[in-house]
Amino acid sequence: PPAKITIFINYKPINGTMCFLKNHGNVLLLHRGRKYDIHSGFYLPPGGHIESGERGIDCIVREFRQETGLTLLDPRLRVLATFYNRDRILGEKENPEDWKVEVYEATRFTGKLKAEYKECPLSGVAEPRMDEFNMYPGDRRIWDLMQNEGVYEVRTKYSGKRLVGFKSTQVG
Repeated sequence: PPAKITIFINYKPINGTMCFLKNHGNVLLLHRGRKYDIHSGFYLPPGGHIESGERGIDCIVREFRQETGLTLLDPRLRVLATFYNRDRILGEKENPEDWKVEVYEATRFTGKLKAEYKECPLSGVAEPRMDEFNMYPGDRRIWDLMQNEGVYEVRTKYSGKRLVGFKSTQVG
């Protein structure tokens, strides 16, 4: 029989960034709690959508400042992640768009800490206690991977709300 070929004519992943800010043994995370937020109840590193024509490095500095009041001084690209979301459930949303995310790590900043939304408080989580916080399994695996040196490409795959695939390759 002939091979089946699937063509995704309108495939448009969302491009984004996120950054794990490490400072004095703590990692800064947002606790998402806004009503109707697909990430409600989860701890996530600050970040967001890359705007048209914007570089990832510029996006993470902008988004981090918007969400935390802090200006990153040394964001370093650590992971290029593809969140493949076919069959995934995020909040009440089934089969959300895929995300292509540049994941950064930083240790230096200026500014005064302030949350963008009162429903998303910022938490300084002690690095040894990261596993106690409600993070997406793929984000947690990315965090664990970042404890090694280098730059990585990652692909996550979920079925429903369960992580069923995590592939990483060191590329730098």
